[in-house]
Amino acid sequence: MRASLVLACVSVVLVGCEQRGYAPAYPAPGVYPGYVGYPGASPYGQAPVYPSWNGSSPGPETKGYGNGGMSPSHRGAYAAQVAMSFHGRPYCWGGAGPECFDCSGLTYTSWRAAGRTIPRTSELQREKLAPVPMHALEPGDILWRPGHVGLYVGNGWVIHAPGAGKPVQYQAAAKFVEALRPR
Repeated sequence: MRASLVLACVSVVLVGCEQRGYAPAYPAPGVYPGYVGYPGASPYGQAPVYPSWNGSSPGPETKGYGNGGMSPSHRGAYAAQVAMSFHGRPYCWGGAGPECFDCSGLTYTSWRAAGRTIPRTSELQREKLAPVPMHALEPGDILWRPGHVGLYVGNGWVIHAPGAGKPVQYQAAAKFVEALRPR
């Protein structure tokens, strides 16, 4: 209840900023319909509101997700929220967090937190995961371009670890050429 109230207060403040012309350069906070208990995430610098996750393994709330405890679309939304919580973390080659990430380490760690283990590298993710039409994207889908992946968060945006010297950040999904769904 308290987390919902805090999110509501933050939403009111952010909407007020957007109405005054201070719109951010990245996606607006998303609320995934029907995602009971996980009211959404904000890429405005605050961590999203989701069950306590310690950065290394699924928390008690995520046990059983891989065997039907959570629908595939909710699992994807959860993975997207986890990835958004790492916004601003530094890039490091071979990193899978929580201190730093490379592109596939971010997607791997986010999906692992949602109860699904996927391949660790971008090329293996492309090879092993199911393709999805670019017009049918859902939060949590992995977007691919040669040598790089990011995680779709909704509203035409991807969160990714772009490369050396650049932190985990948002980018338009249009920069990617294929979509994959790890469900």
